[in-house]
Amino acid sequence: MKKILYILCFILTGSSAFLVSCDKPEELTPKVDNTSEDYLLPTGSILNAQDREEVQALWDEYNNAINQ
Repeated sequence: MKKILYILCFILTGSSAFLVSCDKPEELTPKVDNTSEDYLLPTGSILNAQDREEVQALWDEYNNAINQ
């Protein structure tokens, strides 16, 4: 009987908390549309031969480290 009473109290407490919270729209924060439709794509730089060799060496080092 105590279990049923505890469950009933829990359900009543939960439902009353649900029904009381945010019953008026002015209690909510105003919705602001601050999104942008314009996107800036990054401009890449073309690497010279020395930079490409350095990047390739780093990739090789990484691949060797994860394959072991």
